[in-house]
This record gives sequence, C-alpha cells and structure tokens, in this order.
Amino acid sequence: MTTKKFLITALTGLSFLLPAAAVTVDVDSLGNALNGWRKNRTASYSINSHPYLTYKPTVTPNPAGGIFVSTRVEHNPRFGKKMTSYIDLNYSAEGTLLTAQIKVMAGDLRLNTGAIARPALAPAPVEGQPAVDAEPWLNPTTQMVNELFAALDTEFAKLSKRDQDEKKDVFNRIFGKGYQTADLSSALRHNLNLLLGYTG
Repeated sequence: MTTKKFLITALTGLSFLLPAAAVTVDVDSLGNALNGWRKNRTASYSINSHPYLTYKPTVTPNPAGGIFVSTRVEHNPRFGKKMTSYIDLNYSAEGTLLTAQIKVMAGDLRLNTGAIARPALAPAPVEGQPAVDAEPWLNPTTQMVNELFAALDTEFAKLSKRDQDEKKDVFNRIFGKGYQTADLSSALRHNLNLLLGYTG
C-alpha cells in the first residue's frame, strides 16, 4: 500500500470516530450584526436610542456532546444603574436547542426565567384519525423562545405589582430615571435571535 493510500484509509477510519454533526457559533458574523467587535471583545450599539453592549459569547463543549453558549448584554444608561443580563443556551451535538435561560441583574435586583426546556414532540396521530395541522411557524425552538420571554415578562410583572403596592415607579426607583423608555426585553430578544441565527 502506498503512503498516499495509507493516509486516505487512515483518515477515512478516523472520520467514523468524529461526531456526525458539530454545532458551532459564527462569532464573527454575530459581531458584524451588532456593529462589530471591539478590542475589548464587546460590540456597542443602540436600540430605541438606548446604549447596549454585548460581549463575545463564551462557548464550551458539553460532556455528552453539543455546546453551552453564554453571552452578556449590558444596558448602560447615562443616568441610573447599569443592568446586566445573561443569555444561556444549551445545544445538542446536532445543533438542536435544548434549554434557554435569561438572568438579569441591576444592583441588588435579581431576575431569573429559569431554564426553559425544549417541548416534547407532538405524538403521532392515531391510525384512522386525521392529523392535527400545527402552525408551521410554531416549531419547538419558537415555542421555547416564546416561553422564555413570557417567563421574563412574569418576572418584571412581579416587580410591577410590588411597585403598585408602594405607589412608585419601579423602573425609576430601582434602575434610575429614563428606564421607562428602555425596552430590555426587545434588546434581549434581538440578541437571542442573532445568536440562534448564527449557531448551527
């Protein structure tokens, strides 16, 4: 056997040892979509005239395959407290989003959606019964994202209820002036949509 044939045979054998699909994050494209990465590994941009910073995602392999992706998003107003949020995504080796979570911190405030798990697939239709037509856009990942932000809205609603009881503006009281015009949920969803789009 020639050396060339031996190398081809060896590489072919090794290919069976490698995972069939490896999920990755296109960090460069993500940065370009967020106004470009700076030397300090952050991207600076504005949403509805509010300044935000997104940090380059940290990507680590899961022991059973797949990756864990975490990125940090900061709202840095000219006045008031800085709000730091984390988006955590857990993927299978095939690129399937398994869990998603958002955590928000501002001063002593802590909000946490908890880990939102991928919904189970709908059971196969029973023989003889018509299949239920599901909304084509409502795939498991879309359902997870909707549940994630519903959970975030619930966390903010808890603050709003407490604020109504105390008859003060919760965002002004906790975060400082100007927060009532900041839509943190939209900024986080913007980042999440980009992360999902550039991971696969």
